Order: sequence, then structure tokens, then C-alpha cells
Amino acid sequence: MKIFSYFFDYKRRFKRFENILFWNHSRKIKGPFLVKLIGLSTVAILTFNLFNHEVYAKNKAEADEKLTSVIMITRHGARTPLKIVSRLDEVEYPSDLLLPFVKAKYKLKHLDGSDFDHDVLSYYDELNLRNVLKGGIGRGQLTKVGERQMFDLGRRVKHRYIDELKFLSPNYNTDEFYTRSTHYRRTINSAKSVLAGIYLVSPNIDNNDPFIINVQLLNEEVLFPNAINCSYFAEMFKFVETLSLYSKNVEYITNLNRLNEIIRGSSEIENAKNITFTAFMDDMRARKVHGLHVPSDLEEFMSVGDKYAAMELTAETEHNIKISCGRLLNLFKENLAESYEKDSSNKKIKSPKFRYYSAHDSTLNALLVAFGLFDEYKSWPPLGADITIELWKKLDDNQDLPRKYFVRIYYCGKRVFLPESLNKECDLESFFKILEKNSVDKHGYDLLCHKKFN
Repeated sequence: MKIFSYFFDYKRRFKRFENILFWNHSRKIKGPFLVKLIGLSTVAILTFNLFNHEVYAKNKAEADEKLTSVIMITRHGARTPLKIVSRLDEVEYPSDLLLPFVKAKYKLKHLDGSDFDHDVLSYYDELNLRNVLKGGIGRGQLTKVGERQMFDLGRRVKHRYIDELKFLSPNYNTDEFYTRSTHYRRTINSAKSVLAGIYLVSPNIDNNDPFIINVQLLNEEVLFPNAINCSYFAEMFKFVETLSLYSKNVEYITNLNRLNEIIRGSSEIENAKNITFTAFMDDMRARKVHGLHVPSDLEEFMSVGDKYAAMELTAETEHNIKISCGRLLNLFKENLAESYEKDSSNKKIKSPKFRYYSAHDSTLNALLVAFGLFDEYKSWPPLGADITIELWKKLDDNQDLPRKYFVRIYYCGKRVFLPESLNKECDLESFFKILEKNSVDKHGYDLLCHKKFN
């Protein structure tokens, strides 16, 4: 009703104003023109007042809520390819791609807080650095383009949580902001770049107090589907590579045949020789994001390649989602339970307000599947993608304590709703139930990993 009261109030004022102006015949302004001018002014004033009313309502709603904690997990930024299509002419990746865009200092720590040796490379980093690309740099290395992407993501985090919501302090504090990365150079440098985007005025600053990045050795890592510490997953991965889980998709097979016919000269799919969309898109995306040549006869596959690569990636995870991300979901449960206890009780619990995990495409893809969101996007998580989980509290004394807390989820900065709570808030108790469907602790994970693959 307020919009009508605004309208009629301004209509009455306009009529009085119009009579006064037309009474003054000394002004040589044509009546119709003046009516239009005043009409536009009236609309502008009306719009301004309604806008102020909406802003007030928004601020009032925010005043009834309190953000208590945030979990963010990201895919690293742009990198050199892990896979190259051998039948295509190889492009040259110039060495200056590895010059840092972000010069901030950082320090690695084990999860127990002890110092982590920066010079110790993970098995996969060692392997990727030995597989040198044309141009002399290794595979799977974060480039200055990727650092720029992650620095920009940090700026987005700063805008929301420091500038808008005043949730984080503008000064870096490890008690408030916790960072953990997988033991890969590309995820560690991505984390460094995000932190610089949040807390530094420029990517060129290199005299900052070191950012602390916590790292787990790969054989114990839970931030991605880990075949290193799970023999069952390794066997399942080989099974998926035979296309058995998605070979019934006619559209996929038709496009895979055409892709192989163009590149290999044969449309016959042979498990040992076929080019998957995951391998194809890994090569082509790395070329495109760094401004390198993509063959014109393969451009048509770029538009559909993300969907099919995501299908292949999903087949690796959804067949056993508990192995793919069960321990990570369990970690989220622990994080949220700790934040809830800290906020809802008077206990002095050391718990950071913001937890940031730097991970991989397979991580985000598995989480989209676990949250029931994959069918909505059906696309490979882009470079620099993020999933963010915010825990909020309603400041309403009439509700039971557990019902006061709810989560909001964002994917790449866009608000998303879980299938169980479409277009409404998901209370914390319901979200725990969603997590519990597929979460496992270390003991449960070990049991799953040691069962015999059939």
C-alpha cells in the first residue's frame, strides 16, 4: 500500500505546483513541455523515495540477522595444462607466464602448527615439473594469469566481508582467518593470491607479514578425491575411464566420436587411445586463457566441452560420493558445529570466523554432486571458482536456539538453493542432515577404501 500512498501524495503536490506555475504567464514556456518536465521530476522524486524505502527495508532485515562464520573452498586459478592432446601441434608456453603477479610473502605450516619445508614438493608437483612443455615450463603450474584471477577473487571477498558486512577486520589475523591448501604449488600460490587480494592494497607488496597457509601431506589429504590413499578409488577410477558409467548417453558418445575422428582420424572409441573431453578441455582451456592458438576446426567443441568434461568428472565421483568428498563434508560439519558452539554459548572457544580451503576442480565438482546442485549447472567448475557457505543467526528471541541458525550458499558469487530448501533459508539442523548423508570420518573412510572393487 505504501507505493500507492506515495503516488497519490505526489500527485496532489504536483497538481498544486502545476497551478502555481501556469498562473505565472510571464514565463515563456509551453504548457505541454512543462507538464512533461514536471512529470519526469515527479517520477524521479518518487523513485528516489521508493528506493530509500527499499534500502531501509534491506538494512532492517540485515539488522535482524548476524553472520557468525564463513567457509570458502576454491579451485585454483589458470595454470599450464596437465594433459595435452598428442595428435595436435603443441603450442609454446613462454617462461614469463610463471613470473609472479602477486609478490606477497607466505609461510607454510603443518596442520599441527609446526613449520612445513617450502622446498619439499609433492609427488605430483615433481612429476609435473619433469613433464616440460614446449617453452620450458612444467605442467600444472599456476601462471601470472591465474594469480590475477585469485587476487581478484580476494578483492571480491574483501568487498563483501570487510567493506559491506564489516565481518572481518581489515588487518590480517590468523585467529580470525584460517587458510589451508592442498600440497600443490598451484593451490598454495592461489591461496597466497586470494589473501593478498583481501588484505593488501597492491599485488606488488612483498614486505607484508607472511600469510600462514596450512598444508597436509598428500597421502592424508581430504580436500579432493584422493586416489593416493584409497586403493578402491584408484580401481574405480580405472573403471570409469572405460566409459562404462556414461556410455549410454547418445549425445555424449556422438560428440566424442566426432572429436576423435577430427583429432585421431578415427571415430572408433578405444579405451586406451580415445581422447576424453576432460583431456581435450584441459589442453584447450589452458591455451585459450593464455591467448594461445586453438585450432579452428575444434572451436565447435569448446561450447559443449565443459558439459561433457563435467560428465566425465562426475562419473568419477558420484559412483562413490562418500569416498570422493565424505571426509571433507565431515570437516565442514566439524567447522560449523564449532562455530555454532562458540556463538551460542559463553565458552571461550578458539575458532576462526573465516575458513578458506584452496583446492581443485574435482573438489568443487564432488561438492556440487553432494549438495544436489550438479544437475543445475552441468558444467566443469571454472578456473578460480568458489563455493562459499555462510552461517547466519536470526536475532529473534521467539525462536528455539537451533532454529536461529541457518546457512546461505554461494557458487561463484551467485546465491544457490539446495533441493531440500528451494527458495528459502536452510536451517543449520537441516543442513547437518544433508552433510550427514555422505559424510564419513577417517575410520569409515578407511573401511570404504579397503573393500574389494567389483
